[in-house]
Amino acid sequence: MAYVGNIPAEAYISLSSQTFTTINGTGYTLSSSVTNPEDIALFLNDVRQKPSTYTATGTTLTMGTATTTSDTLYCVFLGKGIQTVNPPAASVGTSQIADLAVTNPKIANDAVGVDELSATGTASSSTYLRGDNSWSSIAADTNDKVSVSANDTTPSYLNGKLVAGTNITLTEGNDGGDETLTAAFSGNLNTSVLNAGTLDTARLGSGTASATTFLRGDQAWAEAGGGKIGQVIQTVKTDHTSTTSTSYADISGMSVDITPSSATSKILVLANVNTGQTLNYSSAVQLMRDTTAIFIGDASSSRTRGSAGGISPKARGSQQRNIQYLDSPSSTSALTYKLQWLVESGSTVYLNRDEGNADAVYSIMCASSITVMEVLA
Repeated sequence: MAYVGNIPAEAYISLSSQTFTTINGTGYTLSSSVTNPEDIALFLNDVRQKPSTYTATGTTLTMGTATTTSDTLYCVFLGKGIQTVNPPAASVGTSQIADLAVTNPKIANDAVGVDELSATGTASSSTYLRGDNSWSSIAADTNDKVSVSANDTTPSYLNGKLVAGTNITLTEGNDGGDETLTAAFSGNLNTSVLNAGTLDTARLGSGTASATTFLRGDQAWAEAGGGKIGQVIQTVKTDHTSTTSTSYADISGMSVDITPSSATSKILVLANVNTGQTLNYSSAVQLMRDTTAIFIGDASSSRTRGSAGGISPKARGSQQRNIQYLDSPSSTSALTYKLQWLVESGSTVYLNRDEGNADAVYSIMCASSITVMEVLA
């Protein structure tokens, strides 16, 4: 029947119903979503169940006691029929509005003015609202700046005179419409205007700033150079050998291999060779890079070219042949530096011992070596 008097703001009405075809257990799926057990009327074997005997959330229905296949289960969904009520004018006060309930879409455009703001200070044409909720004038800039004063009233031209500040040169165009303004700065910036940690290393010089480069005095980022040693390799020979060859032949054990890391690297070769030979006969040593003789004397008629050599001055004598040479192979391939020797016909030259090799204190046993160093560019 119809309501007598004012219609209530809310009244429960039946929205829909659901009969469960498969009955067995505690869990069921509702055909409509609900928010709590009171949103439905549940009938088990035609007996309405108390909401405390089951739970209902969303489309999940859970019975407190499991049903069996002999039971029947029926659900009526309850909804809210909400009557539209217009409150009388001026009847809603602040106590009826929840805190933070009024959202932006509920506020008309231009409805909030400066009088409605809680900011401190005085709102005027010369003040602005700061982030700390206060009205304030813009602080004067004490750094170098451009000033504008209105004294140019020419139509379509910049309205204002541009005044350059310290170390600033301004050039005003006269091209009509939008003016072209060129500003040039001279002099040095004061470091006080730079925030700590804001200047990137790339701004300090040309080249690439990285973990392997350093800022040189010419303001360029470059790798450290100037004769840094990249690698050192040495071969030492302490045993004896000899030759009677009158043409250059390899000295056994007196070679060393190196692979330069850069084609601009140089190779410093240091060799110390101790020899003994027949009295008044000559012998010579030459330095080789792979198959090329390097650091040898100039060609001169029938004279023998070599890196070091000479004539034995006395019997049982020994000589020390030292070689120091900075080679420029211009290569990154593996290189072999080695020593070769020869002796005058009819004689023998010995390595690390004298000619007599007597078992006596005056007979010296020596050692020889060849060392190579990569000198980086």
